[in-house]
Amino acid sequence: MSINFSPFEIGRRALNAQQFGITVTGQNIANVNTPGYSRQRVVLAESLPQNASRYAIGTGVDVKSVQDFRDRFIESRLQTEVGISGTLTGRRDVGANIEIALQGSESGGLKNALNGFFGAFRDLDANPNSVPLRSIVSQKGAALAGSFKTTRSRLEEIRIGADQDIRTTVDSVNLLTTKIAALNGEIAVAEGIGSNASGLKDQRGELVRQVTELTGARSTFNSDGTINLTIGEGKALVNGTFSTELSVESTPPLGLGIIKIGKTAATFDEGKIKGLQDAIGETSRQITLLDGLAGEVVARVNNLHTSGTDLDGNAGVEFFDTTVPVTAANIQINPSIAANSRLVVSSALTQPGQSGTVAGAISNLLTDQNSSVGGRTGSFSSIYGTMLSEAGQYVRSAETDLETQGYIIAQVTAQREAVSGVSLDEEAINLMQYQKAFEAAAKFLKVADEMTQTILSLAN
Repeated sequence: MSINFSPFEIGRRALNAQQFGITVTGQNIANVNTPGYSRQRVVLAESLPQNASRYAIGTGVDVKSVQDFRDRFIESRLQTEVGISGTLTGRRDVGANIEIALQGSESGGLKNALNGFFGAFRDLDANPNSVPLRSIVSQKGAALAGSFKTTRSRLEEIRIGADQDIRTTVDSVNLLTTKIAALNGEIAVAEGIGSNASGLKDQRGELVRQVTELTGARSTFNSDGTINLTIGEGKALVNGTFSTELSVESTPPLGLGIIKIGKTAATFDEGKIKGLQDAIGETSRQITLLDGLAGEVVARVNNLHTSGTDLDGNAGVEFFDTTVPVTAANIQINPSIAANSRLVVSSALTQPGQSGTVAGAISNLLTDQNSSVGGRTGSFSSIYGTMLSEAGQYVRSAETDLETQGYIIAQVTAQREAVSGVSLDEEAINLMQYQKAFEAAAKFLKVADEMTQTILSLAN
């Protein structure tokens, strides 16, 4: 009497398949909170008969593969939105510092310095022969020059800080792209031999998200499971198993960095680097306006100051030093006035000491609407107020857009989770199904063993 051992093979395959299913389910449950994880599912298939015959049946079940759930369209959309978020974050963070620098402290800001300086001339206008008031004018002039220098220095520090942030970010990008290229190689090998590369793809996906946030890179997929990452005008950061490093070259006259990929300049459509580059541009624009404001203050004050007479009846000298082209970085009062406040002018040449007409005219410059700075016409107060307003609007715009972008990312992330995320309820059901199937397979093997023992006993 022959013994059919095929039930043992069927039972063995069944036990292995259900145990593997339980393992994959456990992997899903373990990574329910892992960022970037994509849930997996065991793909089972009926195993074919080994010997075809009229009554041949299968030999059980085979584990064909482990399927991971990914939607490339959603992944690409998420990359795009994350890149935009990176841009807005860079703008907001630097823009907030620009606004703070222009505002200054409550007692030491440029606005207060302007008010204090022109206010001192207004007081001198009421008492044109006062020596103490001339001393105050000199002190307030020095304070105004110091405030211009401090404000500009802060803006320069912000610009340098943003430039340094770009350089640090480039280093991070190079490290990330090197890892992505290495993972591409591992994924290609794994998929080439039919192995499960889902975990490697999850790791790569998280690194790609980070690169996208920094550079706004876009990804494309290759047939071997690898991906390419490109920036700007299609320059490749990662091409399969190869990565191209970004470099930063300092450029004159400020030493700010220009990013290159290979030997050509790299352009960024989105990402933190793009946001920092935009913010550096905004900082430079504000510095140019501040220099222009300092130059206009000097020109208009000096023009009036030289039209009058000092306390000793001499023709007025320039109040601010113009031996070099004036900027907010080098503005200073005339050293002669700093040494002798009697040189401060209050009256016209035709009426020395009789009235404060010149001092009054200088004090009125604060609100005079005929000043012009960087295409803006108005008073010193209104021009500086416009600079503050624009800086504030730059930050508010970035904050508002970033808040909106947060909602968009949340929606796209929810779409991704609907496809790739782990549902504990679903995994609990799967776990129960595999458990029951495993128990049934074990019972099946027990029955097959008992039948075999019975047949063997009959043979004896």
